Amino acid sequence: MRENQDWVQELRGDRGLTIQASAHKDLANYLYVVAYNYLRLRQADLRALADFAAEELASLAQDFVQETLEKLARRDFALLTTYSGAGKFTSWTAQIVRNQAAQELRKSYWTRRNALPAGNGSDANEEDSELTRQQAVVDEDNDPARRAQQQQIADLLQRCLAGLSERYRLAVVNCLGDDVPAEAVARTLDTTANAVYLIIQRAKRQLRRCLESAGIDRSVLAVFA
Repeated sequence: MRENQDWVQELRGDRGLTIQASAHKDLANYLYVVAYNYLRLRQADLRALADFAAEELASLAQDFVQETLEKLARRDFALLTTYSGAGKFTSWTAQIVRNQAAQELRKSYWTRRNALPAGNGSDANEEDSELTRQQAVVDEDNDPARRAQQQQIADLLQRCLAGLSERYRLAVVNCLGDDVPAEAVARTLDTTANAVYLIIQRAKRQLRRCLESAGIDRSVLAVFA
C-alpha cells in the first residue's frame, strides 16, 4: 500500500522507470473508476450524456483519465509540487479528474443534443468557439507583429489538423468549424452522434499535443484543453 509521498515520488520517477510505470498504471485504474462513476451521476442532468451506453461512458472516462495523467506530468510533474500532503493523495487526484470532467461537461455541446458549438465568442472558457477564429486569423488592428503571430498560429494549426486521421479531421472541421450537427457528421462517418462527441474530445487532445510540441503559448493551448 502506497503512502502519500510514495505516490509522489514514484509518479515522478524518483524510484526508477519500472516503478514509475507501475504507479501510473495503478493511478490510471483508480481514476478510471472515479471518472466513470462521476459520469454515471451526471447522466441524469445532461441530455447529451443521458443516452451514452456503458462502453461509451467507459471510453469518455478513459479520455478524462488520460488528460489528468498528462496534466500531472507536464513541466516535469510541476503539479505534484502543489500537493500539500493534507489528505490522501488519491483523493487529491480524484478531485482533479472530476474537475477535468466537470469543466468539459460545462461546454455547450454537452447541453445541446444535436449540434456542437460554432463559436460566438460569448464564453472565454469555450475552446470550440475559438477554432474558427484561429483558422481565419482575422486581425482588426494594424499591428504587423500581431498579424505575423496570428498567421504563424494559423499555419501551424492547419499542419496539426492535417496530421489528424481523416475521421478526426472531418469531425473537427465540420462540427467545430462549420457548426454541422453531430448527427449529420455521424451519418457521414457511419457512426453515432455519441461517438462524434468522443472523436472531438480525442481530436482536441491531439491538436493540443501538436501545438504544445511546437512551443505555442499556453493561452492558445487553453483553446484545446
